[in-house]
Amino acid sequence: MPRILVTTDASDGREKAVVLQERVASSDLESEHFSAQLVERLGWALVDADEIEHRTPSPEARPAQRMVKRESTETRPLRAA
Repeated sequence: MPRILVTTDASDGREKAVVLQERVASSDLESEHFSAQLVERLGWALVDADEIEHRTPSPEARPAQRMVKRESTETRPLRAA
């Protein structure tokens, strides 16, 4: 099944962060409700990725949060130990 993945840009040497990972079937897009909610989730992920990329890391900053895909299409943050 196709997958949508939104990650941060790691060109500055920081670790990439996955802010959205979702499997989507083309048949899902037949529903206007599903399509609207998908666009909303994409928008949130883009804003989150942009904020992460523009943060200035401090010397004592922790590693970036990683996103872990649940069995459903939702994601949740997982703090690095």
